Amino acid sequence: MKIADVKVNVFTHKTRPFRFRDGFPAYKGQLDVLAVRICTDEGVEGHSLSLACQGGGSGRILAEMLRTVIRPVVVGEDPLQRERIWQKIWDYDTLAFLPIYAQGPIDVALWDLGGKVAGMPIYQMLGGYRDKVLAYASTLTLPCVEDYGPHALELKAHGFKAIKLHVWGNPKKDIAAYREVRKAVGGDYVLMFDAACAYNHEEALWVGKQLEEIGCYFYESPLRDYDLAGMRDLADQLTVPTAVAEMVSGSYFTCAQFVAFKAGDILRGDVTIKGGISPLVKLAHLCEAFGMMCEVHTGGNTYADMANLHVICAIKNCAYFEMIVPSDLRHFGLKDGPLDIDKDGYVHVSKKPGVGLELDWDKIEAETIY
Repeated sequence: MKIADVKVNVFTHKTRPFRFRDGFPAYKGQLDVLAVRICTDEGVEGHSLSLACQGGGSGRILAEMLRTVIRPVVVGEDPLQRERIWQKIWDYDTLAFLPIYAQGPIDVALWDLGGKVAGMPIYQMLGGYRDKVLAYASTLTLPCVEDYGPHALELKAHGFKAIKLHVWGNPKKDIAAYREVRKAVGGDYVLMFDAACAYNHEEALWVGKQLEEIGCYFYESPLRDYDLAGMRDLADQLTVPTAVAEMVSGSYFTCAQFVAFKAGDILRGDVTIKGGISPLVKLAHLCEAFGMMCEVHTGGNTYADMANLHVICAIKNCAYFEMIVPSDLRHFGLKDGPLDIDKDGYVHVSKKPGVGLELDWDKIEAETIY
């Protein structure tokens, strides 16, 4: 079997506006999405979905990179040699300067294809550890402090056993919202806090000390990820675990530097930003070897999140699945419905071959712009 072609459809997904923290561009109601198809000479296909640089109008740019840079590298290769292909693209990236989102959709599509050939879901191909995991609700940035307590109670009533807050990037206002949530859900409920790299060193330390007092499962992205020295100093001064390395380029190779410099307690990764399923599994095993958790974050859409879930269900050192709420904001291009939790707060991995979700090609073709 050989790869005969790589095809990409860029289509638009219309959604209501939403945002994460001040200083970030808001999602204004229309996203560019890439549907990737790896076609073989035997008729088997592998699929993936990916947002174009977290949405916006850059879908054509990423599609052209896949067409002109990656496609010539992979056509003619055996699609079941996923590691060879990943390493080949990674080598090529030394001079190609591919964006962080370019490699992941190819690797996910190859795993989907491999699962279809084997007749197995990906988590079983990876070895299999479980078939469900607890999910936490990951909030948007809400309009005001007073909105967070009632919202948290709604999420708790829905069945979530944990919640992560996205706030504004204003330390005092952020902590005020966190206190509102803690007061609403109670002292024993699991809460996480995502600063989205908003703070300077002084602010990050102050917020971390407040989180220690209030109670926090992990403190995510307090500083920009390149600040290894700052992350190390912060981790040394706090007892609340810091979760780092979400947005760094360099896949698991860069994450290894966080381990070496002790620049954080928990590493973050997903199939989109770390370059696919193959490197995310390596990152999880790297963390495991050093006694660290690898908490997988959202892939930006239901298809990528299911790919993430396959990895989570094949490893031991990830406690939660991140679920953006409301989930329909990141749901598009599929015949399957959005992911949701069961009555006990668990999300279940697909048992179908490959990723296990079916793309709605009629809808994708109807909304294709490139």
